[in-house]
Amino acid sequence: MALNLKHQTIAQLAARIREKYRSANKERLAKIARLILNGILADDFTDLQVRNAFGLTAGQWTTLKSKMQTLVANQDAVNIAAGE
Repeated sequence: MALNLKHQTIAQLAARIREKYRSANKERLAKIARLILNGILADDFTDLQVRNAFGLTAGQWTTLKSKMQTLVANQDAVNIAAGE
């Protein structure tokens, strides 16, 4: 299901997510990274929209996106290992 914004634009949402990402603690950071990556996969917003909200060049965004993917994968590994 596509994201349907009623009270803000995609650009405004991206800016809010950016601020949350900037000030997040470690666990929250992984959750926000997952939200961003899932939003891109769901076509709720584009890489370019997120990149612009973060104020990054294409290369910088590629590096950050890779870090986000690693962070999410590491969080998944920890969640799977919990209770072993």
